[in-house]
Amino acid sequence: MPRSTLFPSLGLDILNGLKENLKKQKAFDQIKLITDNIGFGVNEQEIYSKAERMLLQEDADIVIVCADTRVTEMLQPLFTASNKILLAVNFGANFPDNWQPAPTTLTHSLNFCLHARLTGKLAAKETNQQVVNVISYYDGGYHQCFCMLSSNQASGGVPRFNHITQHKTEEFTLAPIADFLKQNKEVNTLVCLFAGDMAERFYREVSPLQKKFHLSLYVSPMMLEESLKNSLGDEFSIKKVKGFVPWHSSLKNASNELFKKTILSSTGQPANYFFLLGWETGLIISEMVRLEQAGHTGAATIIKALTNISFDSPRGWMKIDGATQYSYGPSYLAACNNNMKIKIGGETENIETEWAAFTKEKLPPGENSNWRNTYLCI
Repeated sequence: MPRSTLFPSLGLDILNGLKENLKKQKAFDQIKLITDNIGFGVNEQEIYSKAERMLLQEDADIVIVCADTRVTEMLQPLFTASNKILLAVNFGANFPDNWQPAPTTLTHSLNFCLHARLTGKLAAKETNQQVVNVISYYDGGYHQCFCMLSSNQASGGVPRFNHITQHKTEEFTLAPIADFLKQNKEVNTLVCLFAGDMAERFYREVSPLQKKFHLSLYVSPMMLEESLKNSLGDEFSIKKVKGFVPWHSSLKNASNELFKKTILSSTGQPANYFFLLGWETGLIISEMVRLEQAGHTGAATIIKALTNISFDSPRGWMKIDGATQYSYGPSYLAACNNNMKIKIGGETENIETEWAAFTKEKLPPGENSNWRNTYLCI
């Protein structure tokens, strides 16, 4: 499990989501659950040693690792050699250098890169295509930044100004953007990438600029995370905010209602992305148990069988792509026009086409941050 100072409950929420789903699936009593902590996911040698200990000393059949793609790629040979299942779980703020999967590795993700990609395209489609890119120092170090900006430009977007905010809250400023907008009245579109306290700070700072310059904001999934409404308060006002998200509590399906009710009853907390990630991991684990009981033997055989199943998820549905062994699901357009009250539009109709195009994505040669932290673990 990971640790996060940005979201202190992140690891516990994922674990509780997993446990509660296993209970609902009546699989909890059939599983021995062993836990350990990998901090922010930066010490690869420590992570490798802990995974190896679980395989050799604990005789684990499945190891769930809440970490990013770099860690998954490092662990894959160990699990291929031992013929055990590695289930990597993350938010999808990065994508792999090589989409070709290892036979016993499965990645469960909320696919933030995919949703950011769709948001970048939307910003180019709905505006005069001239944009200001504004990104936090932390969030800009992940591939979702590349996905959002490159898709915007590939769809006709023209970056007129780029601004990366400082990592320290007390040094945060949007003054350079204000100066640019004063001199360039034709530019009124912001493509934005923030999370947590920096998302809150950005919204507070950009609100008066929005009123003055009539700005439209196209934002990353964590900027539409529901707890922001509470931290910003009832008096806060923002309009014309859009972005694609994997899930929202207002989705009308039976699985989502069960998920929300169960999490609130068992933890006293409203459902969020972290609980969702754990809950869906429970769906996958429960199906692995059923497949093993039905006679599917061998890690690679079980993973291949999972690619033929559509899961009943709070997102509406979830699949595992046979070509990449990555999970994916719907993408929903979210819009906010008053006090961070989010309204969810329809499901993206061509998600299969978008997913296929996304999984062909490659970073261009040259410099990139190679942030080692698991996303949101800082």
